[in-house]
Amino acid sequence: MDSKKQSGNKWVEQERTRRIIGFIGGYLIDDGALTLADLDRGLERQLRLAAQGRQARLGEVLIEMGIIAPEQLERALKRQAKEEAEALKRPR
Repeated sequence: MDSKKQSGNKWVEQERTRRIIGFIGGYLIDDGALTLADLDRGLERQLRLAAQGRQARLGEVLIEMGIIAPEQLERALKRQAKEEAEALKRPR
């Protein structure tokens, strides 16, 4: 793969990560508990479950798939809640 294409792929990956920050997947990626490929697999599984009439949260799906541990989800959820609370306190 030439360096220009690698640079483009890296930019796309970084841009995708920025778009999901704020969602639990972004926090799990930040924590090193999840890769973008794992996130894609989890999201695909979540969509299949929804098509079958089962609503499941992404974290639950990732745990069921064995991609993350419950403790990793708990850490990410705590960090997400803390950052959201801090954002609400900031003047607009």
